Amino acid sequence: EKKEIGTLVSDTVQMEPIKKGIVSRAVVSNDNTNSYCIYLPTNYDSTKKYTTFIFFDAHGSGNLPIEQYKSIAEKWDFIFVGSNSSKNGMLVEQTLSIGNALIEELINKVAVDENNIILCGFSGGARVAANIAKVNNSIKGIICNSAAPQSLLKDKIVIGLAGLGDMNYLELKKFNSHPQTNGFVNELLVFNGAHEWAPTDFMEDAMLLATIHHPTIVKTFSDTIMAKALSENIMRQADAMQEISCLVVSSYLEIGIKYTREFKEAGKLINRLDRLRNATCFNTDVAAWLNAETEENKLQQELGNAVLSQDSSWWKNNESHYFESPKAGADLFMRQRLRGYVSLMCYSYANQALKTNNTMAAEKFITVYSIVDPTNCEWAYMKSTLYLKVGLKENAIVLLEKAIELGFKDQSRLNNDANFNSLKTNSKFLELLEKTN
Repeated sequence: EKKEIGTLVSDTVQMEPIKKGIVSRAVVSNDNTNSYCIYLPTNYDSTKKYTTFIFFDAHGSGNLPIEQYKSIAEKWDFIFVGSNSSKNGMLVEQTLSIGNALIEELINKVAVDENNIILCGFSGGARVAANIAKVNNSIKGIICNSAAPQSLLKDKIVIGLAGLGDMNYLELKKFNSHPQTNGFVNELLVFNGAHEWAPTDFMEDAMLLATIHHPTIVKTFSDTIMAKALSENIMRQADAMQEISCLVVSSYLEIGIKYTREFKEAGKLINRLDRLRNATCFNTDVAAWLNAETEENKLQQELGNAVLSQDSSWWKNNESHYFESPKAGADLFMRQRLRGYVSLMCYSYANQALKTNNTMAAEKFITVYSIVDPTNCEWAYMKSTLYLKVGLKENAIVLLEKAIELGFKDQSRLNNDANFNSLKTNSKFLELLEKTN
């Protein structure tokens, strides 16, 4: 719900009873700044206890992952919750406070099994989930989508999800190479995508891996039914990736076998893995992916230096050389990850330059940002901010409109950004502000 205050728009939260089968919006008791979305499955019964997944989106959009994945909650009788208040740019202490207060609220308000709460985060939200899990003993595990924990977590389930074109793929792979303490689950699922929330069937895989075979989890469905669903998902995913990477398909099959070995479904997975390992593509593919990752580490250092030392004309001339590939498979995904890596560096440097009012440095980094990641709305938002800092209000409005065309829709951020205070009586700005809703 939106409330008009003068000519500005202010966020308010519509308080209403939490209902089954729809996404409801609520706030933590006694703190209306800590809001969240919640989905109770249609079969929800308050006399039972439910495994609960709490989502932390990098941009504070609790509704986004719930809407994308609510079919999983329906299928397996999970409770889904998404924080609207935790987002990138906050101090660790702030996100810990938001997350722990939300967990306490849910335990007191709905039929959460407090021994079976799993946190799920995307990008910066994955780091938030890991930080909360590290200090909160009620958290059983985490699903880290597009970013890895900064340290190993003692006695926690950890499932990683990453697109093969995600700039954080390598850090998740590195984390996955270290065994968790006491044999706790530590798996990485990769998909054909970039820096984004995982496709629904992969998120379902992650949730099944986090719950299957765990005797302390109160489950509506048997391990046999869950193992069958996991096996079927993996076979479909293997079919879809077969022509892209034999190595990735083998990783799917190995994970599936590990968690369905006690059930008849494992037989199909074992047979397929045996055939794959005898195929001519397998060893060739293993070598190609290892070579690509070695090259990636080298190019990250090279391009990291170039962000600081090279001007925009160099980037225009060399962008395609570094980020495009005539090949399919390993090299193509590596180039996609490099683009994301440089994009993130530009964002970080530009953000720091804007904060310190170093407008010359900010202009350079934002220009490079627009070259390497032209469809990202963030560079246009930053350039709008830069124009305001140097007194070019009309140019700022043009770039803000460009940011919205590219997908910017964080009304709360724009409404509360002090850089835009000078535009708050401008009719065009108010029109654009409404479009971000």
